[in-house]
Amino acid sequence: MSLTLEPDGETLLADRALELLPWPTVIIDRKLRVRRANETARQRFDPPDGPKSALDDVLGWSGRVPADARQRILASCETLIAGGLHNPRQDAMIVVAPGHTIALHGRALSDDRWMVVLEDRHGRVDPGAILEEFFRDPITELGNRPHIERKLEETLADDDPDHHPALLVFDVDRFAEINDRLGRQGGDALLRAIAGRLRRATRDADELCRLEGNSFAVLQNNGLGADNLAVRLVDLLGRPYLLRGEVATIGISVGIARAPADGGTAAALLMNADLARQAAKEAGGHTWRRFGQTMAERARSRLELEADLRKAFAASHFTLAYQPKVDLKSGAIAGFEALSRWTCVGRGAVPPGLFIPVAEDIGLIASLGEQILRTACHDAVAWPEPLTVAVNISVRQLETGPAFVSHVLETLRESGLPPRRLELEITEGALLRRPDEIHAVLRDLHDAGVRITLDNFGSGLGSMRQLRGFPFDTVKIDQDFVQTLDSNEASVAIVRAVATLGAGLGLHVIATGVETIGQARLVRAYGCSGIQGFLIYTPVVAAAVPSVLARDIAAVLG
Repeated sequence: MSLTLEPDGETLLADRALELLPWPTVIIDRKLRVRRANETARQRFDPPDGPKSALDDVLGWSGRVPADARQRILASCETLIAGGLHNPRQDAMIVVAPGHTIALHGRALSDDRWMVVLEDRHGRVDPGAILEEFFRDPITELGNRPHIERKLEETLADDDPDHHPALLVFDVDRFAEINDRLGRQGGDALLRAIAGRLRRATRDADELCRLEGNSFAVLQNNGLGADNLAVRLVDLLGRPYLLRGEVATIGISVGIARAPADGGTAAALLMNADLARQAAKEAGGHTWRRFGQTMAERARSRLELEADLRKAFAASHFTLAYQPKVDLKSGAIAGFEALSRWTCVGRGAVPPGLFIPVAEDIGLIASLGEQILRTACHDAVAWPEPLTVAVNISVRQLETGPAFVSHVLETLRESGLPPRRLELEITEGALLRRPDEIHAVLRDLHDAGVRITLDNFGSGLGSMRQLRGFPFDTVKIDQDFVQTLDSNEASVAIVRAVATLGAGLGLHVIATGVETIGQARLVRAYGCSGIQGFLIYTPVVAAAVPSVLARDIAAVLG
């Protein structure tokens, strides 16, 4: 039997803390109905024929709490509830029988939920102290999400017109990279260092918390200076850290929401401050933004896009288009890159640059990638030898390790496509996440005959060392450099350097985004061995590949 009658808003608190208490503990509503209970309460109070929602009935089933003691417990709970968030605690001693006393400890969790602990007095640990631990993050010693939610409700319940509460929410840019490089202990050390600087940057009256992961929050009862605090946090928390003998540099993205204009409840302020944080991150990070209604509108649009994307995936509405790649030495098409396409009812054609990042965020990219790989291999097996097909691979797929290797090899066997005719393209960013594990995956695939391409080289945070350290066959120069060759000397220097380095390492170097004859001639002169772009052909469906192959590419190149 269970006293859990509904999976309501305090589920997270119960999951993390409620079961840690060795005493019977329940969460009640303002009508004295039990909403949740820990295992000790379930063992002691659960009736044999099903749970009773009224606290009085639940207590009565044990046979150990007589009626008069139950009435005193209920009276203490009523006092706790009457206090609301202005008086969020109640402690009482209730004599059950000679030598048997129950200590009641009650705490307000929100404006309609209260936690009540019933402790036999001979207990040696103070439940009140443990209750306070429920509202503290163990790594940083700051408050946690339940703490800030409770404080937000208390602050919003104060109708003092001179108070202008503001909530600042921020997270750490590039935290995953540091966590991967320094390990879990290094990541925890960074969180503690951030908490230390946060304490120094804020006032004693400010409420500080670690929400989860690498996300933090600051609540100011008077938030008129929230903008200034955001500027200070971006500067102070963005300075280098010395962690385990290594220097780590981060940035933070801060979002601000103010009450009552940006929300009158804890949930609304948290959500809107987080939307502002997302806007700061989209602006490049290491900055801050105030909440605005346009952010809420974008969030609604994003949710609608996510819903449409899930429906499209379930209905297999994605298709592939193939863009040819030309070998400059032979003047012939060497292969095609598979590009995902989605035409949505009501939206029309949705650009990959819009839906691919969303698919990554909602966890669809790995499954979508499997579909793309399978379709591309089955299409390419019908092309003449030795044409290749290139498929873009996400970091989520690579992070599955040996499972991804097995999936690729099984797809090749199933389609009949020889491994040498498959190219897997990855971006520089993928190499920064668990480089040793990614290297092992790529090495296994390369040893099996699959070709590996480094895509968009120069656009990320990678280095020339990656060309030597990973088993690449091809490197593709980012189109931004190619399309500015006639106006930017730095682009010319980069294209020349990559082409020279690639040739020295025995790599095929492809210039992407080639749209004019002039660009094609320049990249050939600078040493590139292949090109890809609209000059040759726009992406086509699989059925149109034969007509592309029949085209005189040499004539196009002049």
